[in-house]
Amino acid sequence: MINSGRYRAKLDSGWKFQHDPQNQGEREGWQAKGLPFPSAVTVPHTWNVQEGLEEYRGAGWYEQLLEAPEEWTGRRVRLFFEGAYRDTDIWINGTLAGSHYNSGYTPFEADITPYILAGGNNRLVIRVDNRNSDTALPVSNNFDWADDGGLIRPVTLVVTGNTAVGQLRVEPKVSFNSEGKHTGSTVAAEIKLCEPPAAAVQSEIAVYRNEARIWQGTEEIAAGSLTWSFAEIGLYEVQLWHFDHPHLYELEVVLTAGGEIQDRVVRSFGFREIVVEGHQLLLNREPVRLMGVEWMPGSHPDVGMAEKLEDLTAMLVRLKEANCIITRFHWQQGNELLDWCDRNGLLVQEEIPHWQQPAEPGKDTLLLALSQAKEMIASYSHHPCIFAWGMGNELDGQSAVTNQYMEQLKQELLQLDSTRLVNYVSNTLQIQPASDATGAGDMLMWNDYIGTWHGDLDEDAVIRQIIADHPDKPLVVAEYGLCEPAFDGGDARRTSILREKTAIFRRYPAFAALIYFSLNDYRTQMGEEGEGRLRQRVHGSVDLYNRVKPSYAALREESSPLVLAGEPVWKDGRLELTLECRDDIPSYAVRGYSLTVTLPGGEVILQQLPDLAPGEVQTVHVELPYGAGSAGQAKDSAGSAGEAKDGAVRTAVLSILRPTGFSVLELKQLGRLEL
Repeated sequence: MINSGRYRAKLDSGWKFQHDPQNQGEREGWQAKGLPFPSAVTVPHTWNVQEGLEEYRGAGWYEQLLEAPEEWTGRRVRLFFEGAYRDTDIWINGTLAGSHYNSGYTPFEADITPYILAGGNNRLVIRVDNRNSDTALPVSNNFDWADDGGLIRPVTLVVTGNTAVGQLRVEPKVSFNSEGKHTGSTVAAEIKLCEPPAAAVQSEIAVYRNEARIWQGTEEIAAGSLTWSFAEIGLYEVQLWHFDHPHLYELEVVLTAGGEIQDRVVRSFGFREIVVEGHQLLLNREPVRLMGVEWMPGSHPDVGMAEKLEDLTAMLVRLKEANCIITRFHWQQGNELLDWCDRNGLLVQEEIPHWQQPAEPGKDTLLLALSQAKEMIASYSHHPCIFAWGMGNELDGQSAVTNQYMEQLKQELLQLDSTRLVNYVSNTLQIQPASDATGAGDMLMWNDYIGTWHGDLDEDAVIRQIIADHPDKPLVVAEYGLCEPAFDGGDARRTSILREKTAIFRRYPAFAALIYFSLNDYRTQMGEEGEGRLRQRVHGSVDLYNRVKPSYAALREESSPLVLAGEPVWKDGRLELTLECRDDIPSYAVRGYSLTVTLPGGEVILQQLPDLAPGEVQTVHVELPYGAGSAGQAKDSAGSAGEAKDGAVRTAVLSILRPTGFSVLELKQLGRLEL
């Protein structure tokens, strides 16, 4: 710790837990004495997937013993919470050390330095209460996801020198010439210390790419300074972040005082620009039209909202395998999830969890939303995957009160972060487009349920009116799909809605993105199906356990940027296929893609594909190590043509892969090769 400046320990094991249905714990002194009848748990944890507690809403208590060595004397000791749902109190050795209320999905910390006794064990006790609240967002029981209570995200112990970084803001910028060519990049840093230092502090800044240092510098932070900014660092030959090429960099800050390293912080970041221009969404000055799907986390009945990295990864991979490029979350997600999106190329709108109520928000809601926004932006603004901040979902968008609220909240968010888009998601845009509150955002974001929730309106007429009333903004369908059991038809109708509505949207260049709802059936406290931890809404193309339904294949197909123009042909010992890069939705250049052919014997042939612009068609030839016979069948030495010893027919499989390794499309019936 002394050499590195910062000691981190993830507190995932060694926890005790006890629920408190009579709310008697504090009266009986659990915060000082410990829990009387606890059970052992690991963190992340929620009690709402435990037998007997699935419907429990109330207080849950956690206890952990922290061993503090003598060397912690004079050092700063903090606890970092990635998220606790919801109202949280923290005691050290019986003394209240911190609280966090009204926000269950934003990170927070507790400085426990004054309460830690170095040289012995310290009792850490935490109470978390998930009862509905009229002073929180989401408010009361007005939200459509699971209200799982507990320490639902990682808890980390951090020990530093007394002079320590409280917040580190990284601000990358990219420059382009008039032709849209990238000409240069800079990165700046802003540091907020936990408290002003009594003496000057040396600050060393370094920028890394793939663990290689590409820039370094040193400056002095004056005594008494709480915040400090490092001027823009000019960098050359920077690789821009793109969803197919998610290049990342790291900025390191090392603070030194009195000849000793006090703290060391590293933030990953990416260089990219996302702006809107008329109806267009531009990524690094390139127009893109994107397909996506929304995933509702916390839905596996065995883990609920207490998802570990492996749980998150399983669903995120499913998302990417559906050719999802853009998504949104109704509530704030944690750094583990966002780190994955950074590394694997997934654009995210991170939203304040203001869902339907209050429908006409006022000053109190604004203050609460801003409180959450400050925590959200301070913790997550370094993530290049986040392209926009969301202000809310499905309020009374036709109300003048809501319009004024959104205008004001947007300006407040831009003061916190002027580098990202700010949007409000509406389900009322189809009523009077010109007066809807989504117009306050940088993009029109519309939950389109014409044909179900919104009745049998003329879809084309509605779209034309929206475009006429808003000629200067991109249009994004933020949700469309089938919501069972409110509407019947099952997965077959879900597929039909996906295909039919997508075909309509493709006819209008004003649409910059489509986000299907939803990837999964999801656990929700207002679910119509199931009970307890299985209470759910059946809206997805995979079930609660991530098992695919037939509509998933349709989603993957509709979202692919490449289509096969005709069937592949075996010709003179090689495979010939024609690829078309879509020029409607999705529409973006494909660069660095590859093709694999897995032969019947298991051998894999890899070939790079040519770069394709939207609308471009290219015929590709793949040389094979075998001569193709007239029948094109695979002969096995122990069986007839195309049959293995077990009688199974072996066929070649074709896959097209993104540079990130995710499959764009796969064809399993290529025909048969003669060995």
